[in-house]
Amino acid sequence: MVLVSDPTSTFVQESQEDIQQLNNALLDLENADDPENSDSIETVFRVAHNLKGNFGVMGYTDASEIAHAVEDLLDCIRSGELAVTGERMDLIFSGVDLLDRMVQEISEDGETETDPEATIEEIRASIDDERTDGEDDAGADESAGNAESLGDVSSGRDVPLEALSEEIDAELPADADVYRAVVEFEETGSEHVDAMFVIDAIKDEYDLVGLEPDSATIEDGEFDASFDAYVLTDPDVSTDEVAAFYEDNRYVDAVAVSQVTDEIAAERTETDEDGDSDGEDDASTTDSGSGFAHASQEVESIRVDVEQIDQLYNQVEEMVTSRIKLRKIVEENELVEAEDELEEHGKITASLQDTVLEIRLVPLKKIVGNFPRVVRDLARKQEKEIDFQMDGVDIEMDRSILNELGDPLMHLIRNAVDHGIEPPEERERRGKPREGTIKLIGERDRDRVSVTVQDDGRGLEVEEIREKAINQGVLTEEEARVLEDSEVYDLIFHPGFSTTDEVTEVSGRGVGMDVVNQVVRGVDGSISVESEPGAGTSVTLMLPVSVAIVRVLFVTVGDETYGVPIKNIDEISELEDVTIESVEGRQTVTHDEQVYPLLSLGERLDVPTDEPSPDDMVIRITESVRQVCLRCSDVVGQEEVVIKPFEGVLSGAPGISGASVLGEGEVVMILDVDTL
Repeated sequence: MVLVSDPTSTFVQESQEDIQQLNNALLDLENADDPENSDSIETVFRVAHNLKGNFGVMGYTDASEIAHAVEDLLDCIRSGELAVTGERMDLIFSGVDLLDRMVQEISEDGETETDPEATIEEIRASIDDERTDGEDDAGADESAGNAESLGDVSSGRDVPLEALSEEIDAELPADADVYRAVVEFEETGSEHVDAMFVIDAIKDEYDLVGLEPDSATIEDGEFDASFDAYVLTDPDVSTDEVAAFYEDNRYVDAVAVSQVTDEIAAERTETDEDGDSDGEDDASTTDSGSGFAHASQEVESIRVDVEQIDQLYNQVEEMVTSRIKLRKIVEENELVEAEDELEEHGKITASLQDTVLEIRLVPLKKIVGNFPRVVRDLARKQEKEIDFQMDGVDIEMDRSILNELGDPLMHLIRNAVDHGIEPPEERERRGKPREGTIKLIGERDRDRVSVTVQDDGRGLEVEEIREKAINQGVLTEEEARVLEDSEVYDLIFHPGFSTTDEVTEVSGRGVGMDVVNQVVRGVDGSISVESEPGAGTSVTLMLPVSVAIVRVLFVTVGDETYGVPIKNIDEISELEDVTIESVEGRQTVTHDEQVYPLLSLGERLDVPTDEPSPDDMVIRITESVRQVCLRCSDVVGQEEVVIKPFEGVLSGAPGISGASVLGEGEVVMILDVDTL
């Protein structure tokens, strides 16, 4: 991947955001009861216009042309020439997909090599075919696109002579004229979009030297459906020719054109005679003019490369590790006088750490914004009717976690479409609405986030899963029969296990759910399944909000030291203070009439230990995490540490969430009590 310049990097980011917004607006348009008059048509035009203009400004002509073709097809829909159909929307979406691909190429190589000609011709042909079919009916209305001439009607806005004279370099050229056009638009609710199309056309034809109000005001829709445009022309261009240019534009409702060359020339002469003595006054006067001078603005936000944020976070991690080393030195050498400074250092580090973690938070919608489009395309391919809903996607999570979460969530969505939602005819036979529903719901609870994908489709058949698990050799018949329903659902995460006999383009190959489980576990998350046959399935991912800088309790097992996240611990007791009983050959501890299995860390981690001692410690884990107690040799303190997750073959290893480097370079494994 090559490094791109800052303007290109900004352009890529903005274009990606625009394309996602365009995709979602097109979906709203496709589902609208009255597409031509829906709010989404205005959004579609505004975003499509931005894309076309931005591609043109950056010099990506091919991309600008495909955006222009899409824009023209959408305009035919808005004007009522073409109806919204699935086939036409497929054509528009294909153009948007091409733009997305070209932006990706620009991001990677700084340029695009994709040839959009075939797609452009297909879109243009769709427009031309429809217009050819309608020629017989169009004759009577052929002039409907021509604007009305306003004659000498004025907009009521004064000609900004001083600003115009300064806008035109040096003195007004002798071989050029300046024309003023008062342009009016029909108030349709999207007149600002029409106005931006006209402004683009003006720039293509003439040298636009003035606009009142300015283009930003017009684009925001904060104008009275009219503007004054000032253009430079060759001396052989007549007023009628300039007027005809505007009148032939389909977006213009009415126009009045007049030449203001002499007025501006006179203003230029008067300004030259005044000299520089009134410079300060002139500056203040110009600043108050609308459309030609721009007041300075404070910078309220900046774009920062994610690599810089990652680098800053790595430096914070080093500070945390350094603090651990300092504390150990202070304690070992009894440097009492350094304790206050170390405490202050700790506060500063903690504050910086919190700030950096906040900066790294990204809304969930950043990775699920394209899901509505994915569901739409899959549903059309499988001839299913699906209402896809998203809620709570503004919740924020650390960027590194979200990056890992994209593919698992996509797999769950595709599974819901492919396996969950039934064809319309089957749903009707079952007494369900023809249209199925898939929901993606995000919720935050303190330092954890839940993301749920649920559907109202077929649901999971517990007995069917048992039989398949037996037939595929995952479990013996005896083992399968004693499983609770919730444990049966967990079988779908077994590598190679599949609940479908049919292999499709979407799923059915026995891969995916085990990978989903592995990825979620790798970011210190968990996954659970709830289902009801005939009613639907719900898959919930529980994930941390931020990356793992956590306070852990250090415990010893034989000669080894491990860390247990303190947030997962309810109570620490000496072995002699708890009552241990044997239930079906397994040691248990009872607390508040609840029975907790007692796990020996030595046995679970295969660490050589001495015989169990009365001095051993028992750690009771929070019930919401896992109803279990852990037995260890000793508890040796606690500290805030940086947890580095394992990669490669160690990623997702049961019982271990990662490792941390302590003061003297000692590496300590951090336990994942949920999978231990």
